[in-house]
Amino acid sequence: MKRTTYLRESLAAIALGSLLAASGPLLAGTKPAKNPVIEAPPPSSSIHALLQLDFSDHYITPRGLNVENEGLIFQPLFLVFFDLYNNKDSLIQDVTLTAGVWSSIHTRESGADPGNWNEFDPIAGLGFKFADNWKLDLNYTSFVSMVDSYPTSTHLEVKLGYDDSKALGAFALHPYVAYWQELNYKATVAFNSATSEESNYFTIGINPGFKIGSVKFELPTYINLVNDDFYQKFDGTGGGSGLAVFGTELKMSVPLTFVPKDLGFWTLYAGVKYYHLSNDGLRDGNSVLTANEHKDDLVQFHGGISIFF
Repeated sequence: MKRTTYLRESLAAIALGSLLAASGPLLAGTKPAKNPVIEAPPPSSSIHALLQLDFSDHYITPRGLNVENEGLIFQPLFLVFFDLYNNKDSLIQDVTLTAGVWSSIHTRESGADPGNWNEFDPIAGLGFKFADNWKLDLNYTSFVSMVDSYPTSTHLEVKLGYDDSKALGAFALHPYVAYWQELNYKATVAFNSATSEESNYFTIGINPGFKIGSVKFELPTYINLVNDDFYQKFDGTGGGSGLAVFGTELKMSVPLTFVPKDLGFWTLYAGVKYYHLSNDGLRDGNSVLTANEHKDDLVQFHGGISIFF
């Protein structure tokens, strides 16, 4: 059950960074976010849920779009996990179905039809644990602008991860690779719809961590490698291929053990994220989203509570 929960953590991170995740006048996404720290409940149910309440000073997507840089951003995530299959003696040892929603709610009104509820993202995923240490996650997301800033876009992510904790112990990196494909409409700022086409990018990342007492420290780090047409420049041409985003975070979390277990497993967390942007189209898009700020480096502070049932 402990390994099953680890897979659920991975799914929650994608959805949220992706997704989880995250969007803006022409994006969205949840923030891979971002791995909620959770403990395994008693193995008495095949259905579990995660509620995460995240507060931040920015809304920055895993694709580097600086959607909101003013006021307070509230981004709740709710996921339900269904254990479809468990057999530790087979090649495929665990199959989990995930469904949920993510939202971005801002104190500052924005958008084509200005409002505070900026975005709503349905999430669906299917995860497989196999050959002891491998995980394959298939995740679908849809980015819905609640302020009519962009047409609803849909996407598919395929992620392959490896659990190296048995071999490296406290020095485990938990490496992964992922492929993210736009299915319908762009998830970035499209300056010229006539030349804007669905595109894709690859992610390479790690998520090392360690504990000091009951406090867990994590350093999730990744890079995004894009095609030339994933981002657009002001003139509607491709923003450039290759490395587009480098992202890393220092995050710490602590379980709230005083909360009765029948109310779920509560965790308090806080982190600081750093993004370096290396794509002309991405910089141009951010200039539109954040009132002509043309920055290569972004910093975001966030924190909140996660509850696992």
